[in-house]
Amino acid sequence: MIVDEIFVDRVAHDLRGELSTMLAGVHYMLRFGRDAAVPPRDMLERVGDAGERLTRLIEEFDDSVWLLDKPKPLLPAPTRLQELLDDVVTRSTKLAALRGVRPNVEIMDGGDREFTADADMLARALLYVLDFAMLRAPSPSVRVSATFDDGVPVVRIFDEGPTIPDPVKERLFEPFVENELASLLPQGKRKVRLGLGLAISRAIFEEHGGSLAVESPADANSSGIVLRCVLTR
Repeated sequence: MIVDEIFVDRVAHDLRGELSTMLAGVHYMLRFGRDAAVPPRDMLERVGDAGERLTRLIEEFDDSVWLLDKPKPLLPAPTRLQELLDDVVTRSTKLAALRGVRPNVEIMDGGDREFTADADMLARALLYVLDFAMLRAPSPSVRVSATFDDGVPVVRIFDEGPTIPDPVKERLFEPFVENELASLLPQGKRKVRLGLGLAISRAIFEEHGGSLAVESPADANSSGIVLRCVLTR
């Protein structure tokens, strides 16, 4: 991917937005102090929330190095599928609380086996995909299943959110395309990612020899999709 002026402008716009929220809250408290209409604790919570959102956006921007032609080298080591998914669930705890959703992970029979990969990077990639599904989830849980297909570790994350138009679905893993679905989300969830997460995930999986793809759900009446993560080859 070419990191051009448009890319930088989009990222900078979102980062400035959260920073502006923080500064506005601080300036408000400095100006009005105890006479403020909004209690200081409430304003501090708003500033803190904006700071946490900014931190997550910066982390996403930092991971965008995987979209370059020469990303950082992998550090492969023996990895167990169960331990990897346990790590993903642990990392998702705060996000799950914010989204009001929890992951429901199922390791299929024979699925807890060892393979070689950079577990830290795979966990990051899976977390971006999981968070995408959690943001769009209409129910309080997101189903995650893991198994080995023909000796290859595969994780499926079930996205039961609003229907994704076919033209968007075909480009879903390109940078910023996931933002085109923001209008389908509740107001409070519309801008909490830069829109690079799925593209980063695909790049990390592909660097391992794996892939990220959209599958149709087994239920023909479902409007959702299945995000199929092939972790390595």
